[in-house]
Amino acid sequence: KKQETTTPKLHTQHSSAFLLHSLLQITLFSKQQKITLNMCEAPTPKNGVKTHTWFHEDQTANSGQAALTNDGAENIARHKYKPGHYTHLDTFLNPFWTYITDLLPMSMAPNVVTTLGGLHCAMSYLVLWYHSPNMDQPVPDWVVAFSGFCTIAYYTFDCMDGKQARRTGNSTPLGQLFDHGFDCLCLLAHVSSTAGYLMMGGSYWYLSMQTSLQFSFFMAQWEEYYTEILPHAMGNWFGVTEVNYGIGLFAILNSLLDREQLWLSKVKDVLIPASILETSIIPDIVADLEMRHFGLSMWFVSLLVLVTGSIYRVMTHEHVTKNGLYFPAVAKLITPVMISMAPFILPKNILFNETRHISIATGLLFSFLTKKIIVFSMAKMTYAAFQFEALPLFA
Repeated sequence: KKQETTTPKLHTQHSSAFLLHSLLQITLFSKQQKITLNMCEAPTPKNGVKTHTWFHEDQTANSGQAALTNDGAENIARHKYKPGHYTHLDTFLNPFWTYITDLLPMSMAPNVVTTLGGLHCAMSYLVLWYHSPNMDQPVPDWVVAFSGFCTIAYYTFDCMDGKQARRTGNSTPLGQLFDHGFDCLCLLAHVSSTAGYLMMGGSYWYLSMQTSLQFSFFMAQWEEYYTEILPHAMGNWFGVTEVNYGIGLFAILNSLLDREQLWLSKVKDVLIPASILETSIIPDIVADLEMRHFGLSMWFVSLLVLVTGSIYRVMTHEHVTKNGLYFPAVAKLITPVMISMAPFILPKNILFNETRHISIATGLLFSFLTKKIIVFSMAKMTYAAFQFEALPLFA
């Protein structure tokens, strides 16, 4: 529950209540499940992933008062986390992560490790907010360096919590939900960190960066919903480790540079030699871009590759092809797409002057729905194509 108290309460109360209710029901059911499995062979619970609904989701236990159905709670009690393959950097850093995890006291709960990582994101976000409320003003060098450090610390703790859970014998579905719940919220800190040195607030570029990042993160959970495997990487060289440490190190590097001179310059003045510029090989639309916009364009291309890979893996997965789930799978992306587009229909003066508040509202809604599909994935419950929780944002 602490993870929600570090962010403004626009959508936090609903999200926090849903997550806390889910965690409580998982804990209680897991204890009951151990007794049941020791006494007799439990019946196979319903797999709601195979069914489709536009609006109506199955009524939860206790006449709708619980967060999960009875079958969903039983599925979570049986859930086994299946990560995707790791990159070369993961393999290289794994001994280091194991070493520093072994330094932790055995009495430290894995969720405490997760919380420590999440608090670094909260500190980074709040410090950047103080120095640039609308994310469009230059911030001190130390603030940029601090945000980079916090990103690296957050991801290092994120790699340690699972190891601490296995080391202390406390690996549970609850831990996975708690971990990924923090990941959803920390995306806002990552975006804020980047905006801190690119000064992108008050523009379409900033909201494009945020919504594209949160959409791609939702896509990863959507992929796990259908394949039961959470992707970590695309190939052996590019994955979440490279992205998180890359964001942190790049922020630290930028703290040493004249950021306004670099990022507000045009591509043709920094990257393109005059001899090439005269040949007209490089289109003017590219040459006249500011460096920060060119960098973000490359970021969008990389996210497009990741999203395309996710769609391909889902559409070719045996579970989807065997059960004809092509249309239900695509339909579940309708609400995230609508949320991504919603900020851009606002009047320009509101979008440009209230970037922070729009960012928080959109970010917390994305966070809630991403956590919800994580829970539904673990519980094998039917996730509706249209999520009513998104209606207040559109209203």
